[in-house]
Amino acid sequence: MPRKYGLFTDLQIRVLIGRSRGLTLREIARLLKTSHQNISIAEKRAYDNLEVAKRTILIYNIISSPIKLVIDKNTHLMDVPKIIVNECDKKGLRLRSDFTLVYKLIRFNASKCISGSRIIDPILIIVDETGMPHVYPFNEVRDLYTQLERLSQDIIGRYK
Repeated sequence: MPRKYGLFTDLQIRVLIGRSRGLTLREIARLLKTSHQNISIAEKRAYDNLEVAKRTILIYNIISSPIKLVIDKNTHLMDVPKIIVNECDKKGLRLRSDFTLVYKLIRFNASKCISGSRIIDPILIIVDETGMPHVYPFNEVRDLYTQLERLSQDIIGRYK
């Protein structure tokens, strides 16, 4: 059985290492004594596995995080950290971030949702149980978020 590293096989790891070093598929295939088609398939599956992992982490964060905020459009970027801190204070959670990190996370993870100093499309900010913020363009995760919130309400409703 091939060795596994998380969701990656040994071959996928070797392909990703080769690609990260600037090697072509043919060069990697020659080094590993296999066809470039085999290397191409391994690379595609590695990236597919990476997407599965990212989605799994998003799902876990939505399910388990005590703070989930949808920041509406027309909100000024300078107001977002205060909104997050206020919500953390309500839940008794210490935010492991400062204004600069929050600002950078929004700029990096949801850049298409901002224009100038305003939010032009809603963003989802999740603060996990450790106090770390995560930022997502809400339009990209809306369906998943809605499904999970519905499931959560169903489970909680049955519990009560």
